[in-house]
Order: sequence, then C-alpha cells, then structure tokens
Amino acid sequence: MANGASRRVFISYSWTSDAYQRAVVSLAKQLCHDGVDVVIDVWYLRPGHDKYAFMERCVTDASIDKVLILCDRAYAKKADARAGGVGDETVVITPQVYGRAEQERFIPVVMERGASGEAYLPAYLRSRMYVDLSGGVRAGQYEELLRCIFDKPRQVVPPLGTPPAWLGASAVHGEAGVGAGAA
Repeated sequence: MANGASRRVFISYSWTSDAYQRAVVSLAKQLCHDGVDVVIDVWYLRPGHDKYAFMERCVTDASIDKVLILCDRAYAKKADARAGGVGDETVVITPQVYGRAEQERFIPVVMERGASGEAYLPAYLRSRMYVDLSGGVRAGQYEELLRCIFDKPRQVVPPLGTPPAWLGASAVHGEAGVGAGAA
C-alpha cells in the first residue's frame, strides 16, 4: 500500500451474461467508492488491445495488491477446463496460488452457489478461504471483502503479555501438582 490509504485490485471474472457483468461492474463501482482502485477489463480494454496480455499483466503486476477471483458456475467450469480468457488467467494464477500455502493476494469471491448450496469454485481454489457474495453485496460479507483488501481483519492477535509471577514461585503450599489425585 503506497500511502497507507488506498489499495489496487484486479477483478477476474467470466463474461457469463449481461446481467452478471452489470453485477460485477456494480461491485467494482462500490469498491471504488470505498477507496479501492479497481482494474477491470470493461474500463481498461479497448479495441486493438490484446485481452490475454492485459489479463496476464494484471495478474502479475506488482502494483496490484489483490486479485479478486469472482467465482460463478461459468468461471469454475472454464477454469477447470482451461478454456477461454478464464482458462488463460488460471494458467497464470494457479502456480502462484499453489506456490505458497498462505496466499493472500488472490481472494476467491463466491458469486453463485449450486442448487444444493455448494460454492462454485475452480479445483485450484477449493481449499482456500473465500468471501461469499452469492446472496448479493450484503453488508457483513462486503465488509469482509473490504477487510481482506485492506488487510484489516476483524479479529487480530492480541499483544503477548508476561507470564504470571506465581509461575516462578517455589512450591510453598504443599502443591501436589496439576492433575494429581489425592493419595
């Protein structure tokens, strides 16, 4: 984070339908409103640009803090089949995700669930923690996404204190020890 105030993200998604693309753009606009510099194809790709070079550049660009992987049924299917633009991004993203167990740069965002409630995630993301926006941009889940982007978790490790003084005291009171039974 350059100045500590804003973050830059790339949104990876599948061109599933016009309605879905509008929902993705709506999410991008909300993120911009909340101080996130969003890079998304519909705002930056122009006729004559190479869409695959754009995707690869965004996924590997060090100035991009997070890559939001918006997962719906189509995204998961294309990623697993390595088909289309999603497949090309998957080829670039997968080694980076598998390369480190604690990978926080790539954030899976579930946008759709199946009939039985299963999250649509590509195989390479199934073991990863994700943000669930499948029911729309609900306050709590959207807040969780912002917390991920800004590296401000809801729960933080408290500062480490000092051991109690009585742990260093000698056994004065005839202690039998922890867990010892009466004889």
